Amino acid sequence: MNTGEKLHEACPDNATTVEIIVPVYNEESILESQLVPVLKVLPVGFKILIVENGSTDGTGNILQHLEGEYPVLNTISLPDPNYGLAMKTGLMRSTADIVIIDDLDVLDMDFWIRGLCLLSEDDIDLVQGSKILAGKDDKRPLIRKVATRTLTFLLRRLLGYRGTDTHGPKVVWRDAIKEIPPLCEYELDIFPTEFVIRAQNSGVNIREVPIHLREIRATPLPLHKRVPRALRDIWRLYKGAGPNI
Repeated sequence: MNTGEKLHEACPDNATTVEIIVPVYNEESILESQLVPVLKVLPVGFKILIVENGSTDGTGNILQHLEGEYPVLNTISLPDPNYGLAMKTGLMRSTADIVIIDDLDVLDMDFWIRGLCLLSEDDIDLVQGSKILAGKDDKRPLIRKVATRTLTFLLRRLLGYRGTDTHGPKVVWRDAIKEIPPLCEYELDIFPTEFVIRAQNSGVNIREVPIHLREIRATPLPLHKRVPRALRDIWRLYKGAGPNI
C-alpha cells in the first residue's frame, strides 16, 4: 500500500475533505523538493493550502507554477513575514472536515496517517506532534532541543499547559477548533502556543504523539532571535491571561 492509499485508508469515515495548511517564507531552496512528492500522492478529498507570507525570493513564482500544475494545491499570499498570522489565516479560511497543520521542512506524512487514525476515535479532537516525545528520533542540534524543553517548562508552569509541545504539526477536526483562532490575540511565533492552550482550556481533547525530525535547512529565524521573542510572548500571555487564557 503506497502513502496515498494509507492516507485514504486512515481518514475517518465521516470526513470527506482534508486540507493541509503550510505557512511558507523564503523557501525557494526546498519548496519543490518538499512539496512535489506530497502533491503527487495525495488521494481524492485531500488538498494543500500554502500560505506564503512576505517572501522576497522566488517562492511566489515557484508556487504560481506548481498551482497551475497541481489542482489540489491552492496558495494565498500575505504582505509581511508573519508565521502565526499565516497559520491563523489558513485555519480561518479552511472549510475542510479535517485540517492538518505542518511546516514545509517537516511534511511528515507518517504523522498525518497516525493523526487521522486517532481522529477516528470518538474522544480525540486534536492530535499534536511532540518533539520532546520523539526522544532519540529528534535529530535537531542540542541547543534547539534545550530551547524546546525550556519553553515547554515555562508553558507548563506559567500557563498551565498539560502537554509537551505546541509548535509541532497538528491534525484536528475543524469543527472542534473553529471558534478558537479568532480569539487568539498574538501572532508571529507564539500563535501555535496560544491556539493549543486555548484549545486545551476550551475542552478540546488533545492527544500527543512523537514526531520524527531532521534538519534539512537552517531555521528562517536564528535561534538567538527566536528564543528571546518567544520568552517575551510567553510573558505577555502570562501577564494578559495567565492559566485562564
